[in-house]
Amino acid sequence: MPFKKSHVPPELLEKNRPQQQRAVQTYEGILKAACELLIELGVERISTNLIAERAGITVPALYRYFKNKYAVLYALGARLMDRQNQILVEWHETYFDPSEPEKLFAEVEGLVRQTYEVTREQPASLAVLSAMRAIPILQEVRLQSHKRMTQWLLSQWQAYYKVDEDESRIALQSRLSMEVAMTAVEMAIEDDETSAEMAIEEAAKIIVLYWRDMIKSLEYIGQ
Repeated sequence: MPFKKSHVPPELLEKNRPQQQRAVQTYEGILKAACELLIELGVERISTNLIAERAGITVPALYRYFKNKYAVLYALGARLMDRQNQILVEWHETYFDPSEPEKLFAEVEGLVRQTYEVTREQPASLAVLSAMRAIPILQEVRLQSHKRMTQWLLSQWQAYYKVDEDESRIALQSRLSMEVAMTAVEMAIEDDETSAEMAIEEAAKIIVLYWRDMIKSLEYIGQ
């Protein structure tokens, strides 16, 4: 579920989406270089000059694709958020049975684990997530992504349960449950003293308790 470009400030959007193999290689080389520099230097010290130098291209060549370093960071963040969001959508479509919500609850740990794995696999994922939290213009993009997925999840409940009177509360509960999952994922990757398996298990327990209480308060209306 790609992030809607309409919610992204123009200065963050890529200028050209590469089509030919050589252009794709250049584009991916820019992102790879940015990942390496994020890890080595941190978000404040990297620049388009450094990214271009590391990628082995000229700065004007970089500007064919990105307007500034924040656009490069956004491309990395959007890629990660899209993968995380797709995990949620595919998981929900696979396990959601509105007449038997316990089937979904039994698989929540798998959702958190898959999110952890796809996040860990992306190069410089923690540095990218840190940039998305620290830089104001990227904070809004991250916020909009979370809001969008909250609305998507809410729409799944609304299709089968009467939530009109409690829509704000259900939306907040859905958002909080996703934040719990993401906090556990980031903690499992970032903190060497935290057992990743334990973080995943405990986050799943919290979400299941929360969702079970939420579903009990709703009237099943079928479809």
